[in-house]
Amino acid sequence: MAIDVRSTALTILAASATVALLWWAQAVFIPVFLAVLISHALEPVVGFLERRKCPRSLATFLVLGAVVTALGYGAYALGEPASTFIDQAPQQARKLRIALESSMRSSGGTIDRVQQAATELEKVANTAAGPPPAPAGVQRVRVEEPPFRVRDFLWRGSRGLLEFLASIVVVFFLTYYLLLAGDLYRRKLASIAGPSLSRRRLTLRILLDIDDQIRRYLIARVAISLMVAVATWAAMAAVGLKQSVMWGIVAGVFNVVPYVGPIAAVIGITLAAFAQFGMLAQTAIAAGLAALVAFVEGNVLTPRLTGRAGGMNSVAIFGGILFWGWLWGVWGMLLAVPIMTAVKAICSRIDDLQSVAALLSE
Repeated sequence: MAIDVRSTALTILAASATVALLWWAQAVFIPVFLAVLISHALEPVVGFLERRKCPRSLATFLVLGAVVTALGYGAYALGEPASTFIDQAPQQARKLRIALESSMRSSGGTIDRVQQAATELEKVANTAAGPPPAPAGVQRVRVEEPPFRVRDFLWRGSRGLLEFLASIVVVFFLTYYLLLAGDLYRRKLASIAGPSLSRRRLTLRILLDIDDQIRRYLIARVAISLMVAVATWAAMAAVGLKQSVMWGIVAGVFNVVPYVGPIAAVIGITLAAFAQFGMLAQTAIAAGLAALVAFVEGNVLTPRLTGRAGGMNSVAIFGGILFWGWLWGVWGMLLAVPIMTAVKAICSRIDDLQSVAALLSE
């Protein structure tokens, strides 16, 4: 009994230490995991070119060059409308809030009007009375906010931008070297696993299972994003929203981040619709259609396709997204399902961890 308690305590301590390490060293782990995920996505294309007698170094250079060129062209094409929308978003959000408040006030009953009048009277009374006098012998203290300094704001923004650009450069080179290495690290891991042939075969099976399930998940993720982009574009074009193609692309790209991405896309479409139409009815139609697409994606497409691709149940997927999102934020939500897929592939091949694999499986 004492041995079981000690073993459980050691397991809890090891798990806590692992979580603490993952949080503390997230600046290292996140780029590595992103690079591994991107290399898995691009490996079939590089392998296809290599089978066509193209040297692997040249194939890697061509594939990454094509990806960077496509991303650069997309950012350039969408840069002007996106920057215009971002500049106008606060103003449109304020106008939309005022319109909603006016609509609610105009449709309210007698009780709402009485409550509003009571609130206004309370504000007037508080203003006339002024602040309460300070007790005798106590000096009144007024807290003054520090002045806003443009230099500090620009420094914080530029520092964040530089860190983001540095992370992109790190991910790019890690992806390049992983694609260039091919199956080198797979063979090295198999040789490190141990001298026995059975351990090497088990390691290779685990690595192959991880590769297969991650690629199936990526294919499902791309298919879902394409369907969301097409459906959003068609819905926005049907209601007459300008730049419907851009909003379809935005919805498809944001859809990669579970839960948060679709909500952000719906909010952006709502503000764009109100800026164009200026009427709550048409804005509600556009927002409702975008929300309907997001709802179908989140409750029908994603659970079925990603669950089948990774062989995991919806509860495990949702729990993994919550945990990794809590640990690493948006990046954790993006990497949650691939990491859980890899964990399931490892557990399914190890006898002592079969119960964990069964808990994650469909």
